[in-house]
Amino acid sequence: MTVVFFLVGSVSGTWAARLPTVKAHLHVSAGVLGLALLGPAVGAVAAMAVVGAVLARVKPRRIVGILFVPYGILFAVLSVVDSPWELFATLVGWGAAVGSIDVAMNVEAAALQDFVGRRIMSRFHASYSLGGLAGAAGGALAAATGLSLMVNFSIVGLLVLTLGVAASAAFARTSVRTGLDSASSNERPARAPRRPNFSWSLVALSSIAFGCFLADGAVNNWSAIYLHSSLKAGAGLAAVAYTVFSCAMAAGRLCGDHMAERFGPVRLVRFSAAMAAIGLAAALIVGQVVAAMAGFILLGLGMSFVVPLVFTASSQLERPGASLATVNSFGYLGLLVGPALIGGIADAIGLPSALGIIVVISVVTTVLAGVVAPKRPFGVITES
Repeated sequence: MTVVFFLVGSVSGTWAARLPTVKAHLHVSAGVLGLALLGPAVGAVAAMAVVGAVLARVKPRRIVGILFVPYGILFAVLSVVDSPWELFATLVGWGAAVGSIDVAMNVEAAALQDFVGRRIMSRFHASYSLGGLAGAAGGALAAATGLSLMVNFSIVGLLVLTLGVAASAAFARTSVRTGLDSASSNERPARAPRRPNFSWSLVALSSIAFGCFLADGAVNNWSAIYLHSSLKAGAGLAAVAYTVFSCAMAAGRLCGDHMAERFGPVRLVRFSAAMAAIGLAAALIVGQVVAAMAGFILLGLGMSFVVPLVFTASSQLERPGASLATVNSFGYLGLLVGPALIGGIADAIGLPSALGIIVVISVVTTVLAGVVAPKRPFGVITES
């Protein structure tokens, strides 16, 4: 399971590191590339609605094992596309694969968490973050040594395909609460629930996921620009902003399970989201490079605890597969609209003020924190 999360993160990191080479290969403007880069989120959001229903009847490990094949192949194909339209179409398919894997692996992680009877979700998400850092480092090394996109992406795609299929086959043989009776054999119910039950908890969890993913996308796309354009930092120093944010998030997730057990998920989310809001707000007010770096570190630490706890809470709702798919879909929707929303607001009131949206998101998360309270003890599986 840890390997699957790491692999998905490493591919995303590799892709991000080689984006300048992709842009140069296609000879497109930043605006055209930005439109093409909507592809992964579009594909993921579309696929998640489907995979939520499929999880009512198919075990997550089977979905993960099957979809790692197109995931690895399409990543290699990304190195040979010759137009923005080809890039967009390939990214839609690639995004659909990764979105489906994302939902299935989180549902399986929630089931494993129930099986062991303690919180382990955050460490899986830490593995994803560490994979992203490793992929980014590998991609940067490949770019520095002049390794072609075709060779780089083909090697990564083949490794991910092979290791992903093997890792999914080794998933723990636990019963996953996706609409199937945990005590049943291979028989599937005639009418397995395929849609989540509408509830306040589902709405609140989806809202938090939307905000957290939006904040992540905003920092990814705008942190370096903020430091370089608004604070006059050098290009090299500005590029470090997202790295320190990602490192802080990975560090927080490594200790997130222990922190949630010790302080409780609700108290942890309230404190960490408040820390993120205060830290970033202070950094934006001070308007200095050092303060900005500290603000992004506090934001990364604060946000690191939230998403794993939101996904855990989603897996404890009725019809967990469909519920988690819905929450994850709203997360990816936030990732899709976040950069454009920040950009539009920045044109009207300036980038520092536009980044204040992340502060508002953190405050809202603090208010809604009660929704992550456990619905039942781990290991107690309810009927969907």
